Amino acid sequence: MLLVLGLCAPACCGQGTTIKVLPWDNHPAAISLTFDDARPVQLDVAVPELNKRHLHATFFVIVSKLTRLDDWRKVQHAGHEIGNHSLTHPHPDGLSKGDEELQIEDAKRFLDSNFQSDILTFAYPYAEISAGFSYWVKRYNFAARGWRGDNNLLYVAADNDPDWYNLPSQPTNTQYDFDVYKSWVDHALSINAWTTLQIHGIGDVSTGYEPIPTATFISLLNYLRVEQDKGLWVAPFGEVAAYLRAQRVIEKSQPQLANQDETIRWDLPQPFPKGVVLKVTLRGQDRCRLFQGGHELRRGKDGTYPLSFDAKELVIRGRA
Repeated sequence: MLLVLGLCAPACCGQGTTIKVLPWDNHPAAISLTFDDARPVQLDVAVPELNKRHLHATFFVIVSKLTRLDDWRKVQHAGHEIGNHSLTHPHPDGLSKGDEELQIEDAKRFLDSNFQSDILTFAYPYAEISAGFSYWVKRYNFAARGWRGDNNLLYVAADNDPDWYNLPSQPTNTQYDFDVYKSWVDHALSINAWTTLQIHGIGDVSTGYEPIPTATFISLLNYLRVEQDKGLWVAPFGEVAAYLRAQRVIEKSQPQLANQDETIRWDLPQPFPKGVVLKVTLRGQDRCRLFQGGHELRRGKDGTYPLSFDAKELVIRGRA
């Protein structure tokens, strides 16, 4: 059976029937806000303003600059993602092979231990990628944020295979006004894609690299909240990356037929976060039933089935 390219993974329960993984968790587009360097202004300004609007973001922290650890744990407990931004934020040029490993592995060990979780995303210091950094990032992470990604792309489409270890981002700039960021969000919505914003300081120049003016930052968050209420997926970098990568794995999986059952099996990337659930639709629903681990999947009020990526198998029963 030939795989249908695009968003449909064939799983026929009668002629013309397919399952389809819905892009962006059944949203029209996705936006990820990321904050670098573990700056105090992020705790004092960014997190409270995000929480007020029920927006979740990613904070790529430098371990050597990580103070107020209890406050950062509260950030994670509030639903934000903590990511690895290296041990000391060095330029990779001039580092020995051992130092390259330490910058990534030692930082991960510290973060895993202190946040009681498996930290699996990385952001390259200065957006500089060396062969050594790339090797260790791939060993300890499932996704990494770069700058412009392959072919200088700033937006990731749901039907593409991006470089998972150089996913693009758009850095904020002190000179940009709100309309610039609005255009980034609007463009993602217009092409049903995902883009990631890279933020350092907020307000005063002492708060970090190219600080976004406070008023502009607040306007951006207000706009994202409005668009989120309309359907935009505003989610941490790792959450969106995990959904997209799992989606692409499922779409490439080859179905197997046996009697009236059709089975789709896949392998999990290693490493990969646990608990990723994809939203799937099915044509021919009156005749077909979906099973994982011997349990039937129930269709939700939105018409989708919750597919567990961890299960590594989907069985469709009721072929005509």
